[in-house]
Amino acid sequence: MNVSRRGFVSLLAAAGVTPPDSAGGRTLSKSTFDSLPSAGSFDVVVVGGSCTGVFAALRAAETGLRVALIEMSGGFGGTATQGLVPVWHSLYSSDGKQKIIGGLTDEVVEELVRRGEARKVEPGNPGVGTILNVAGLQLLLDERVRALRTITPMLHTRVAATVGGDGRIEAVVIADKSGLRTVRGSFFIDATGDADLCRFTPGFKVWRLPKEKMQAHTVCAILSGVDRVKAKYPGFSCAEILKAKYGAGVDHRFGWDMPVIGSAGLTFHAYSRALALDPSCPEDLTRIEMECRSQVRRLVDAANRAFPMPQGEGISIVSIAAHAGLRESCHIEGLYRLKTEDILHGRRFPDAIAKGSYRVDIHEGAGNVFRYLDGREQRMEKGLDGEMHWVEGRWREPSADAPTWYEIPFRSIVPKGSVNVLAPGRALDCERDGYGACRVMVNCNQMGEAAGRAAALSVSRGVPVSEVLGKEI
Repeated sequence: MNVSRRGFVSLLAAAGVTPPDSAGGRTLSKSTFDSLPSAGSFDVVVVGGSCTGVFAALRAAETGLRVALIEMSGGFGGTATQGLVPVWHSLYSSDGKQKIIGGLTDEVVEELVRRGEARKVEPGNPGVGTILNVAGLQLLLDERVRALRTITPMLHTRVAATVGGDGRIEAVVIADKSGLRTVRGSFFIDATGDADLCRFTPGFKVWRLPKEKMQAHTVCAILSGVDRVKAKYPGFSCAEILKAKYGAGVDHRFGWDMPVIGSAGLTFHAYSRALALDPSCPEDLTRIEMECRSQVRRLVDAANRAFPMPQGEGISIVSIAAHAGLRESCHIEGLYRLKTEDILHGRRFPDAIAKGSYRVDIHEGAGNVFRYLDGREQRMEKGLDGEMHWVEGRWREPSADAPTWYEIPFRSIVPKGSVNVLAPGRALDCERDGYGACRVMVNCNQMGEAAGRAAALSVSRGVPVSEVLGKEI
């Protein structure tokens, strides 16, 4: 089937598919569904191949269940691999004294370290736990998926519609190189990060912050020559180029960089920023990608103008992410909305499925806000010079009882009314500021593992997922 994008949209409309977020979701009539060729029937269907989705698929498949793993890009790993982001945050408590995260995240870190493709940072570091070679991670994920023969990977595949309602999904319609096909399942894991399956299916409720309150998004890049420029100009930094005086034409003043493991002379660069855009809106998603790539170009050009080097020794763009690093879009309405105070005060839950120590990290406006479990706060504010500066403060007074980790409950990834659907990862139900801590990859990884285990229990027992207890997972 060879159709244009407009033709594809028309085809869906003719088939009776309604757009997402309308009263009817984006569903197909049974007669239309039955007319499409089948790509298979599975016990568990995982949509989204980030580590959240891969870890869900692995945990479900290791019980012997047949699992479909659907990913829109050409590789697994999501923001880490397709987005080039090389950092997983600490697996330890915030004081570095207790290891709180194990499972597949720990296994993957240890294997990459053994291969020389990852480097651990001191356990108590508030921002970085492990620096990864993201190519090594992508290859390792391939190995893990291929090692379990009950997983059917489907790359370059998008979900276009669902069949279901009233808390249950029966099947999805996929668009791949053969056209439109159907995938049936007993259980579905929405690891899209944008709650796509829940948005497409009548009966599930989702919510969004106003766009101006959503966290900013970033397209990352790999640069060469940064170390040479630093050696010649001690005052140079990638962050310095954000300032107005260098003429890059950006309004924000926060970003970060990191060496590339296994590639001397290369630097990971995360200094672009797209604000007030919702990645679950296709027009906004396009703007995010193109605006951020333009910013990468402008920042590199500004650096080379301000800090000139001999021909061939300046800063060059070696690679740019295939997909933007998306921080926030659509959330499910779950059985429990995780509160900011739950995170900052380290509330314990009987159905906890994940632990984290990463700080509350809010990318907003021109700057950033960090809030730590020990009560410290760092905030960027505009100074008299018109530039942003870090201001130290506290969101609460020092306390001997300050927590060193927080927990994420199972109920926050269970959509209200769900029979056979879970939504681990960025789409969890969580208040805005607390979400700034929960959204990072090591936390989403754990949610994915838990979703895979819960799916296996639900399918094997023949019970709704709401009857699976978090403590069993």
